[in-house]
Amino acid sequence: MSAGFRGIAEQLRTQIERGFYAPGTRIPTEFDLAEQFGVSRETVRRALALLKTEGLLGTARSKGTYVQHPPVRLVIARYGAVANASRERADLGPWETACAEQGIEGRAVVTAVERESAFPAVAARLELEEGTEVVRRSREMWAGDRIAQLQDAWMPAALVEGTPLAGTTKVVGGVYAAMAAHGFAPGHVSEEIAARISMGTERERLSLAPGAWVLELWRITRDQNGRAVEVLRTVANASMSAFVYDDLPIGSAGRRDQVIDQR
Repeated sequence: MSAGFRGIAEQLRTQIERGFYAPGTRIPTEFDLAEQFGVSRETVRRALALLKTEGLLGTARSKGTYVQHPPVRLVIARYGAVANASRERADLGPWETACAEQGIEGRAVVTAVERESAFPAVAARLELEEGTEVVRRSREMWAGDRIAQLQDAWMPAALVEGTPLAGTTKVVGGVYAAMAAHGFAPGHVSEEIAARISMGTERERLSLAPGAWVLELWRITRDQNGRAVEVLRTVANASMSAFVYDDLPIGSAGRRDQVIDQR
């Protein structure tokens, strides 16, 4: 059969969605696909490039072109469970736990831990004076052989002094478990998410094509006394991360602390 590259991409997309090619499996070579569809290898190459841009396919030296796993689903309710140090697999943080439950090899890699002065966006969210000393922890969240998220977390230096949160190594079991262990257990969180075009080095680190979209999430964590103890900024590959907010109250029960941002 003969088809343009968009038609070929559509047929492969349908096969992936219907499970003909399972996540993690290798798809046929460009040569085999060219023979199957009766087109040139260049046409096949353009179809595969489109599916890679959409996040459906990936490429690795060890397995050629393969079907990407679905986005890692991060359920907001998970964070309360992860703060419990006695839970099963307590050595894993939220990202690693979510990946493990979905059969994906996930890991969190600390790339920097530094002290700095709180700039306006961070100071406002932490309810601190601008310039107050904070500890910034930067991490890469990996899913398989790709970085799915870039994270920067800021905490008041005076609060985390002398705890693993101010150290330069990975916090085993996750930040929330460490907070709970040192007397400022998380009480509740607020999050805001927006989609935007990827920029500069983040696009390179996330292996995104020019013009690809990311999800930018800002999360404020407060302890059980209402004090802001952490602000987190996550820049996520939009095809590899899904943020799930389930069982939320609506109606009069949901209007408490409601804020409408009309900026």
